Amino acid sequence: MVVFLTSCEKDIDFNSQYESGIAIYSLVMPGEPFTLRVSRSFSVNDNPVVIYSHYSEYYSEIDSLYRSEIVIKDATAEVIVNGADKYSLHYDETKPYVYVCDYIPKEGDNIAITVNAAGYKAISATAKVEKAQKVEIVKTEVVYKENGYDGSTIMVNPLFKYGVDSVMLITMRLNDPVGEHNFYRLKVRGVAEGEEVIVGSITRRFYSLCDVFDSDDIIFADNQLTKPFGDWKAGFSNVFDDHLFNGQSYTFTVESRKRYCDNPRVIVELETISQDLYYFLKSYQVFRISTDDVYMNPIGLYSNIVNGWGIFGTLSYDRHIIYY
Repeated sequence: MVVFLTSCEKDIDFNSQYESGIAIYSLVMPGEPFTLRVSRSFSVNDNPVVIYSHYSEYYSEIDSLYRSEIVIKDATAEVIVNGADKYSLHYDETKPYVYVCDYIPKEGDNIAITVNAAGYKAISATAKVEKAQKVEIVKTEVVYKENGYDGSTIMVNPLFKYGVDSVMLITMRLNDPVGEHNFYRLKVRGVAEGEEVIVGSITRRFYSLCDVFDSDDIIFADNQLTKPFGDWKAGFSNVFDDHLFNGQSYTFTVESRKRYCDNPRVIVELETISQDLYYFLKSYQVFRISTDDVYMNPIGLYSNIVNGWGIFGTLSYDRHIIYY
């Protein structure tokens, strides 16, 4: 019994050294100016520590804790479009991390980027701007459905969060092209707007909105998402590919709750995304439900950056606005 009940303790020194590098983030959309966010990525061994004398110094501006250590202002960054046209990017002093140039992406463009900074390995990435696939709104129907608020939670106005006791059922049809493997993200946003009095005759315009929607269709099923996140239910993902309907017409229905306030509407946006962005978003959705679970294996975020970290992705979209 003494042998079985005896425990031991051993100290393990962590001496592994991993090189710090460059991390970039860029989401390319047709018709939008090309931008690239560049920052340093630190290993656990050399992560910078910034100490403030008062918590208000940290909360005075978003991301102020590490900005001075992470921002790279003197990198050499270049964009090569379709193997021919070259654009040099320069740092925008008004926007931390951001590099800009005159290039306006178009559907079908093949883009290559390179970033060099003193003391770090040169990094690179490639992406193609996908053609936006169309989604057809087949029919809509507004039905009664309780908003789920039972009065047990104290809040200023629960309807701002949960909406009213009506939902819109939207049936839509996606015509997936033949001979291609396509990747999608569907956004369904309920929006309304109102006005509130601040002081006397001074008013302020505000929006009541929610990006969360629901559907029982199998294309939104994801067994990796074992827990709910925010108001998204477990097992539901708005990021999907066409492996169930490749090259075919596919019809499905989604549900969006009507927002409280005036001029209620639903904005439907089908995004055709690059394969790398698809993998990144899928890994991020798993990551965000695992950050508070000490028993879950570490989740690695997908990256397509050679010699660095981050994501270089593209998306094109087809958008519809549906009014109640």
